[in-house]
Amino acid sequence: MQTLLKFLFVLTLIELFVGGGGRVFELGPFTLRMLLFVLNILLVMVLYFERSKIPIYVLFLVFAVTGVLFAYSFLGWLNGAPLILIMEDVKPLSYFLSALFFSYYIDSESRVMLVTSWIKKTALLMALAYWAVQLLFYLGKIDFLPFYQYVNQQISPSDFIFRGTQGLFFYKGFVYMVIGLIFWIHSTDTKRKIVPIIVIMTAMVLTGTRGFILMFGLIYALFYGIPLLLRLNIKVLILAGLLIMGSLYFFGNFELGDKELSDSIRVQQLVQVAERIDPISFFIGHGFGIGVPVREVHMEIGYLEVFHKQGIVGLVIWALFFLILYNAIVKGKSFPEIRKSYLLSALLVILLSLTNPFFNNPIGISLFVIVLVSMNTLNQQEKIKRETIVLKDSIL
Repeated sequence: MQTLLKFLFVLTLIELFVGGGGRVFELGPFTLRMLLFVLNILLVMVLYFERSKIPIYVLFLVFAVTGVLFAYSFLGWLNGAPLILIMEDVKPLSYFLSALFFSYYIDSESRVMLVTSWIKKTALLMALAYWAVQLLFYLGKIDFLPFYQYVNQQISPSDFIFRGTQGLFFYKGFVYMVIGLIFWIHSTDTKRKIVPIIVIMTAMVLTGTRGFILMFGLIYALFYGIPLLLRLNIKVLILAGLLIMGSLYFFGNFELGDKELSDSIRVQQLVQVAERIDPISFFIGHGFGIGVPVREVHMEIGYLEVFHKQGIVGLVIWALFFLILYNAIVKGKSFPEIRKSYLLSALLVILLSLTNPFFNNPIGISLFVIVLVSMNTLNQQEKIKRETIVLKDSIL
């Protein structure tokens, strides 16, 4: 059973870290992400039944999420939302229930290390794969139109956004590539991390995604502050300089698609949401399944969608959850670099969601759940060690 559980755990991590929005690995009418989610939940429910104990924080999260999903589904139904659109809103948020699976397996320091190892490995593999594709374009081995048609028809039309016709593209899974970059930066293996950092950082620039560059720089500016940033070692300063100069050159000299169109759609969403605010919806929203004309289901601005469907109450619920995450990270003192990596990664997703819907779908939710479970595990292990030392001292 343990072998099967480890296989499912690693497979689930790999699919989450490289699978983007979940549509890349489809099995008939289902996706691999859906099948793994259901299988994992069913399996751990049996295992938890045998163990007869589920962590209190996991039970609280499961009951809280279930209550919120039911309440806002009911509100959407009262406001006339079609059931199919209500389910479209419920499906991504139900990934919070994966905490049952992750909390069962991530129960030791070694398994927390296993997670961080796979985050770093998959990030580097994605960067190398993107580099390889760009090299083939540069050498003329790939033509844009056949590649574009293959990606949209055979892989996933919703997970890729092409930047012009030179072969540059954004893939939803690249969020975990940038998260992996954070983990590489804070890796304790100082001798072997410089090459992966350069490879991933340049791949990040080549995606042509302004948000990645801006938010990546912003989280470090917020975390360290400019004075502390200036005191970092020369290698970090050189890398930061290369990133800034490379980004400016790249964004100024390459065709990256119609940015004005995507920006105008976001403005339309803001206007249409504002037009539909009333005294009740301001506080509790319109409910799941209620969109706006320009975006019937999900919006590019994640927080705007939460406000429209769940009101101020919904935003407060998310803020409380982020506060719980933060407290779990800073509560303990062990493995400071890993805690720092998780904190910055969560902050990255939170900030990216100002212009893209990452925090309220499985891409962001999976990270938040892994952070919550991993930090609670480290904190519990730290508490056990502390109590053991106190007990030994009292005996002596």
